[in-house]
Amino acid sequence: MAQRLSALDVQFLLLEKPNVHYHVAGLSILDPSTRPGGPDGFFDDLKRLFADRQHLIPRFRQKVMFVPFGAGRPVWVDDPDFDVDFHIRKGALPKPGGKKELADYVQRIHSRPLDRSKSLWEMYYIEGLEDDHVAVLSKVHHAMIDGVSGIDIATVLFDLGPEPRQVDPEPYVPEAAPSPRELLFNTLKQGITHPVKSAIGNLALAVRTPEIVLRRAQEMVAGFGSILAAGTPPKSPFNRPVGPNRRFAMAEAPVSEFKAIKNALGGTVNDVVLATVAGALHRFLKRRGEPTQGLSLRAMIPVSTRDDSQKMALGNQVTSIFVDLPVGPMDAATRLRAITAATKDLKQSHQAVAAGALMNIGTWAPPTLHGLAARLVARQRLLNLVISNVPGPQMPIYLAGAKLLGTYPVMPLGETLALAIALTSLAGTMAFGITSDWDSMPDIDSFAADMQASILELKKAAGE
Repeated sequence: MAQRLSALDVQFLLLEKPNVHYHVAGLSILDPSTRPGGPDGFFDDLKRLFADRQHLIPRFRQKVMFVPFGAGRPVWVDDPDFDVDFHIRKGALPKPGGKKELADYVQRIHSRPLDRSKSLWEMYYIEGLEDDHVAVLSKVHHAMIDGVSGIDIATVLFDLGPEPRQVDPEPYVPEAAPSPRELLFNTLKQGITHPVKSAIGNLALAVRTPEIVLRRAQEMVAGFGSILAAGTPPKSPFNRPVGPNRRFAMAEAPVSEFKAIKNALGGTVNDVVLATVAGALHRFLKRRGEPTQGLSLRAMIPVSTRDDSQKMALGNQVTSIFVDLPVGPMDAATRLRAITAATKDLKQSHQAVAAGALMNIGTWAPPTLHGLAARLVARQRLLNLVISNVPGPQMPIYLAGAKLLGTYPVMPLGETLALAIALTSLAGTMAFGITSDWDSMPDIDSFAADMQASILELKKAAGE
């Protein structure tokens, strides 16, 4: 049976424009020397591994089917013409195959939209890296996955040792998609019954457990109040209309260093991440001649709402909180303490509850109204940048026998949001991916260097 996209998944389709693409990507750096058979044949083995395991992630053989006349949320249907050779591609870097050449390759791929007539993902096998390493760039539409479900998918493709585990393949027998007429009828029927069922369910819940309903309402009101009380964020060079082209850069550090900083100075690992970004923003703006005294920039922090029962449930199950990052001149320890205090207060503000309500308000609303609301939200200047932190397993992991050295996320940008920073902590490495608008940040490599310098400042403050 065709599965309907969630309200939030649909937003990522509706918000897309020629200059705004809503796909995410992960750039994995691999050492093929650990493969039992050596580096030779890595690409063919990777394709074979995916073919053998693709039944474990069936969404990757599905495509979007839109409802006629835009009468409802689209559905996922099996792609009868699915061809793994279309989705897994091969490329190579020019010499010397360093970070710069790799980032140039990634930003070109990330600047291109995905083909909506096919399953919304691509994978690029990239040779020619220095030290005989190989990179794999996985590009997936945000309507299909969020950060945490991306980690879930990695657990299907990666192994805990260099010898890939045996997975028995299953034949692909695509289920027939509904006809446009059937889809339209079922959508209209659901549009009538869903709000009624929801209202009856909410009424029954209120009768049985009024204290739960009251608490939810109070949390939502408090969350909206916290968001509104924060006011409009300051102007920044990162809030400008974006073009279709992207820039990309990388920074990294061992997970152990972030834990040591947290243990010495207080807060959480995520607080250390935010302090790293805030320190880098100070250096970056100062070099550009921008005033930073007393300045705070507002970051949106995606927060997963998944639990253990929702592993491998693709789509988006996420809400957000907003953190004002102090980017004025101050020492690293003071910056981290200020951020730790701010995030502690946010946990009591219920911002995530209110943001989650906003994100899912289109669950039964007409798609045209939903699309209008999504675009209005996207155009509002509610934040200055996005920072996303997705933790993963810290033990050594392997892809087709090649050891993973780090995975750098590549983010989408909003209509007036020219900077997004994400990190994935996998296999002992905190790997930062920095994505920007091409015209807004021609000096993105300098910002990556500022990130490394900010990490060093925090290490020194922690006595490391």
